[in-house]
Amino acid sequence: MLIATWIITGIVAAINLAAGGGKASTPCPQLQDKMPWTTTTGKGPAYFAAWSEVVGAVGAIVPLILAHTVDGWEWAGWVSFAAVLGLTVIQVLAIGLHAKLKEFKALPVNVVLLGLGVASMVLIAVTL
Repeated sequence: MLIATWIITGIVAAINLAAGGGKASTPCPQLQDKMPWTTTTGKGPAYFAAWSEVVGAVGAIVPLILAHTVDGWEWAGWVSFAAVLGLTVIQVLAIGLHAKLKEFKALPVNVVLLGLGVASMVLIAVTL
């Protein structure tokens, strides 16, 4: 179970880190060309979502490492759980936004990330 936890949580963290980092480092005009939803939400919410993904990715993996490698840090696993919960909520919001804007091509990625997030939370809870 622990290996599955590492793999699933690592995938969730890596994808969110890449997606958030890509959005956070892209200037707004280019971001609006790549991701049409940013024209309706504005620059602030787009960058907030991007940095939330970056922080959530770090928060998902670093405390999990500490929880399973450092004595007395078992509680840190719940920080990972909370970070993955936050990343999962971002996917729920993204699904709602993409559906509202009829951007159906983006939905499969969000649905997969939602499923991986739920699986990661279950595995983290079971292995702590």
